[in-house]
Amino acid sequence: MISEGLKKLPNRITMFRMLIIIFFIPALLASNVVWNYVALFLFAIAGISDWLDGFIARKYNIVSDFGKVMDPLADKILVVSTLLCFVQLGVVPAWMVVIIISREFMISGIRMMAAQGGKIIQASNLGKLKTVVEMTAITTVLLLKVIQDTIEYYNETQTWEQIVMKLGSWGDTLVQFAYGAPYWLMFAATVMSLVSGLDYFFRNKKIFDKEI
Repeated sequence: MISEGLKKLPNRITMFRMLIIIFFIPALLASNVVWNYVALFLFAIAGISDWLDGFIARKYNIVSDFGKVMDPLADKILVVSTLLCFVQLGVVPAWMVVIIISREFMISGIRMMAAQGGKIIQASNLGKLKTVVEMTAITTVLLLKVIQDTIEYYNETQTWEQIVMKLGSWGDTLVQFAYGAPYWLMFAATVMSLVSGLDYFFRNKKIFDKEI
């Protein structure tokens, strides 16, 4: 027999994750190395909480209407908020974020239409792969931002690029990686968003055929 407290635990963790976002955004945008560490920590906690509420829900077969709606919504808010902050910080091109956000709106619309017909659309393998690439890209950007700001914090007279370039050829490689990795990882996430979005659309095209 599952206790009432345990039944509500996944939903409470989801609400906790949404609360984290409120503090994560200003921490990420703050021009302060300490707050950048806070932002990285909060993002990690949000990711762990996402895994934890899913683990508990699956282990004890806890399903609720609240969880069906709010759990994926919390994930989307976290990702979209982070990407918009990256655009403001000049880390990610706006066109990539537009594609990713548009895809999320489209999938949400498809799922809502399917739900009205009593059908639940599960995440596809492409969708899961997109999420992995997306979270890897975001985590990489956050880590690099913390490292760069930490280097500059301890040497206020030079930029992190100037400091790293003193390592010679290794330094040049590290600088290229620091600029290239976030872009190409986000590019991969954008491509996966587009491909998985089209996959969702064509797999559920019958939903639109009934309405049009």
